[in-house]
Amino acid sequence: MGACAREPSSYPEAMQTEPRSFSWSQDFDESLNFWFWLRRTDGIDDARLVERLNQWADRGSFSADPQEALFQHHVQVRDQERWREYLPSWLVWKRTQVEQHMEEIRAQKPSQARADYKSMAALGVRLRVQWVMAPFGERWLLPPDLAVMGVEGATAESRRQAVLEAARALASFPGAR
Repeated sequence: MGACAREPSSYPEAMQTEPRSFSWSQDFDESLNFWFWLRRTDGIDDARLVERLNQWADRGSFSADPQEALFQHHVQVRDQERWREYLPSWLVWKRTQVEQHMEEIRAQKPSQARADYKSMAALGVRLRVQWVMAPFGERWLLPPDLAVMGVEGATAESRRQAVLEAARALASFPGAR
């Protein structure tokens, strides 16, 4: 018998790529949203909200491990007087936000997703977005990489634009890249 020729594989060969110099994530954190809910229910004023927001964003005061930091944030708010009052509102609000987000992802055309990806890649920054219980258009930028933005009343397109604008704004801070 002669040597067998290798049959073409039905799987594409793995390609090596360089790691990207950018990243972005979007989330709804329960402990951060607690402070925005408190503001909404007149439990704190804007000055106290900003104080809490800065404390929440201070990486030096929490674990470097993201999961541990989330737990530490939770511990910080779970003993607050109005925590139990907040939880039912939070659960309904987050469920609604996640369902809406999933519907929008399913409806998004691949060409739009590709364009969004390329727009973020062109900026070359790291961005963490926290969507909060606040009207769309309210935005807090905490360099080097955190944007806290109100989501209520936003459309899929307006959220995508807001993320890109926040990334541009954070990229303009010294040392952002």
